[in-house]
Amino acid sequence: MTEQRVQKSLAFKKLRLAIHDQYDLNYDDRGSEALIVVFSPNPRPTLRKYPFAHDCLYVADRKLQYYTRNPGRQTMTLHGFIQRCGYRKVAFVGSSKGGAGALLWSSLISKWERSFELFCLAFSPQTLLFPFNENLVSLPSYVNNIRSLESDEGTRANFEAYGDIPKILAARAAPTLVTYSAKNKMDCVEAERLASIDEVHLNPINIGFHGSITPFVINLNNHQEVEKLASKLYADAELDPDLRAMLPVNRADFATIFQGLNCPSLSDQIDQFCDLSALSAGDSIVSECSA
Repeated sequence: MTEQRVQKSLAFKKLRLAIHDQYDLNYDDRGSEALIVVFSPNPRPTLRKYPFAHDCLYVADRKLQYYTRNPGRQTMTLHGFIQRCGYRKVAFVGSSKGGAGALLWSSLISKWERSFELFCLAFSPQTLLFPFNENLVSLPSYVNNIRSLESDEGTRANFEAYGDIPKILAARAAPTLVTYSAKNKMDCVEAERLASIDEVHLNPINIGFHGSITPFVINLNNHQEVEKLASKLYADAELDPDLRAMLPVNRADFATIFQGLNCPSLSDQIDQFCDLSALSAGDSIVSECSA
């Protein structure tokens, strides 16, 4: 093992010991100078099998509190990990609740003096958690969190401090790309709250499904791959009320959601937006889907 890999391994062990135990961490060292921090929409790591070309840190919020549990302290700890590993560029990526986490943590970590460039790619994020947001009542986890505020002073304090994500981003935001489903009312309302914020670029795609990250992580032309994903999602939905609320009631309708859509891969979108592939200055920073 090279000295650099030993250093990264030790840095991750230190990070794991320091981070709040509400957060589950996993780390893949691929020998890159860039790091992708992937925030999960559920209590388990997501996209572990996706073929990222760069190092990855996978973060999951075990209590589904939208990554609001003491995020100031967590981002300070994460900042130290990134600095010790010597990363030159870091992209925070997340979908739905993970998108909220990516927005929040990237904004908080951007206030620290750092030697790395920081970016955020959020897919269909929730952006207003507190005060009560009627637009999110279709998400059981959100309703449960709001109910818990009456008896849990710690959670309430965190929601009050960090639940208005547009306000936090307006103070300081990393370069951010927000991709969302243009035909999904919840997605549109949440994304449009960010429209006037400097450094935030909105990227609507022409679908009604809340999972706007989906066409970026599978080959839409591969019927077997689409069917495999559908089987996994509907199986997961048996234990995930939020996911169940977002999926088409009729499983057969899932394959028709993405018809006619042509999207870049998630890796291509990350590389282009974060300039990881040394794109020329004249290239567009947004990788849009086309119908």
